Amino acid sequence: MEKKIVGRRNFLSRMVKAGVLLPLAGTSGLAAATAAAPTDLAPDPGYTASAVPDRIILNITKDPATTAAITWRTNTAATAYVEYAIADARPAFAAKATRLTAKTETLQYETLQVYYHSLTLTGLQPDTLYTYRAGNDEGWSEWLQFRTAATTGKLSFIYLGDAQVGIKPFWSRVIRKAYAQMPEAKLIIHAGDLVNRANKDDEWGQWFDAGGYIHGTVPSLVTPGNHEYTHEDGLPHLSVHWKKQFTLPANGTGLDALEGSVFYADIQGVRFISLNTQMMEEATSESLLQAQQQWLENTLATNPNKWTVVTMHHPVFSTKKGRINEKVKAGFKPLFDKYKVDIVLQGHDHAYGRGMQQIAPYGTAYVVSVSGSKMYEYEKMEWADIVTGHLQMYHLVTIDNHQLDFRSYLATGELFDAFILEKRAGKINKFKENKPA
Repeated sequence: MEKKIVGRRNFLSRMVKAGVLLPLAGTSGLAAATAAAPTDLAPDPGYTASAVPDRIILNITKDPATTAAITWRTNTAATAYVEYAIADARPAFAAKATRLTAKTETLQYETLQVYYHSLTLTGLQPDTLYTYRAGNDEGWSEWLQFRTAATTGKLSFIYLGDAQVGIKPFWSRVIRKAYAQMPEAKLIIHAGDLVNRANKDDEWGQWFDAGGYIHGTVPSLVTPGNHEYTHEDGLPHLSVHWKKQFTLPANGTGLDALEGSVFYADIQGVRFISLNTQMMEEATSESLLQAQQQWLENTLATNPNKWTVVTMHHPVFSTKKGRINEKVKAGFKPLFDKYKVDIVLQGHDHAYGRGMQQIAPYGTAYVVSVSGSKMYEYEKMEWADIVTGHLQMYHLVTIDNHQLDFRSYLATGELFDAFILEKRAGKINKFKENKPA
């Protein structure tokens, strides 16, 4: 049986590399596409690294009120720096900026050789506007600005499902529209499948290009999906880009297989938790599966925050029959129930679905969404209050004291769906539909 599984994975890996299994918008299944996807264009010379920093990203940290993690890329191993200061309208601030030396790592894969630089700023003041630039005298980035999280008060964030296919031509409008509507967001959640082929540099180039300066301005909370993995030898391997280009909290299990994908961040009374569902569905050992479960239980049991938001790729409840993720459901849902997780934000199914009322009495709201151009068919599901599809969407979420306000928008900006979760002492959350008129 194991030989059959390995053989199938090797076959799928070859097909993915050949560009065969690349569904387009409007297709209904994994192998539905017969034409080339936008990602099969010739390599874009604009994605070639230079001495000037590119792919600059502000990453989520354990405590975004006092820390900020910055990552970027160049074609040189020369010593790289971050210069930063409290933002000032007078350009003279630059002369007084603090300079820190970054960590540099080489990424060498096939014909690609680039250098990733990373640095975490510490000791920052909460709710303060900072400005920074990255690089050295061979090339500097522009000065970018970000505001640290507060310690209390209203918190707003953006949630996006799979980008994956049509990233630059189609997904770009979604992330840009979401940011334009909520520039005060304290983070952007990307629920897996950021790209279609894990190790293809051009696709990562599209992802960074589509978000542009947004990536360097609002902290990203990224969790991997199945398309961030390869199976050349029949076993799952996380993208060679992932740990180089993202600097994520090191408060997970301590296991290398889960590092950079299983972590949490505490922001203004909310604990955000990232889980690695690929390493549940394809865990290479029972101990690896149990390690993530145990970590999740400990993280939930010791959570001092009022709200808990979980993000992961494979959904507990799917938008079409036959797509159930048994190991994810069996491994995580009992813990969501036990600790009354407030909301779970997912991807993978390339449709939109959300539900809570049909799955009482546990009080956890589940959402599945897609932001890119690859779409699957959907159907009415018992767990869901609403299921629909063939729509690029983004979601704006605001948590203010005892209330979570969730709003789903179409890529064109129209409000499509909305609900409110109201926290009640000693009871499950009260769910209130807040649909547009």
